[in-house]
Amino acid sequence: MASPADSPAAGTDADRGVPAARTPWLDRLPPRAQLVLVAGVTLLAGGWGAGMLVLQHRLVDMREQGRPLGAVASFFVDGSTWTTAWVGWAAAFFFALSVLRLMRGNPEEPAGRPRGGSWTVAEMRAALRREYRLVRVVLALVDLLAMLDAGRALAYGIAAATGDSVAQGDVLTVGVEAGGLVCAAGLLTLWMLRFRRQLESWGAL
Repeated sequence: MASPADSPAAGTDADRGVPAARTPWLDRLPPRAQLVLVAGVTLLAGGWGAGMLVLQHRLVDMREQGRPLGAVASFFVDGSTWTTAWVGWAAAFFFALSVLRLMRGNPEEPAGRPRGGSWTVAEMRAALRREYRLVRVVLALVDLLAMLDAGRALAYGIAAATGDSVAQGDVLTVGVEAGGLVCAAGLLTLWMLRFRRQLESWGAL
């Protein structure tokens, strides 16, 4: 663990050599463009959910007709199961632990080993910025999965309410799976925001 003198906040503005924090690109969009983006994402999620239900219907019909299904088709024919529904909740559990650790504990050194055996202020700041960029990529992927699964849960819920037997058989597990991914995305977002606040206080962003 680095000493207080070697913490990322140490040093003068001249030797920090880091750019000022930038406004997220979404906030720089005009309000109308933000509205169009939200509408597009919503339509994409809804279309994905409806498309997955149509695909499952097609695969179920093929199975009932005795037609052979490949490995990928066999995976999708049963929709979500309890084997897959726990994944998002497991990720949410570990993200929750990370949030608590960030809130209650002192900041840790970046992952990896510095070239000289100990971190310099500049190296530590650069490594922390790399971790922050990596978290943003992971968050984008988790958000995408959560968005698509939430759209799928909505489509299955509507179809189940209208008497669709395939949707009725999967709506519970689809909802549990989507709930786990949405929870994981929310916790990872919270972790990233707190981590960003720390980096800004240290002068790393």
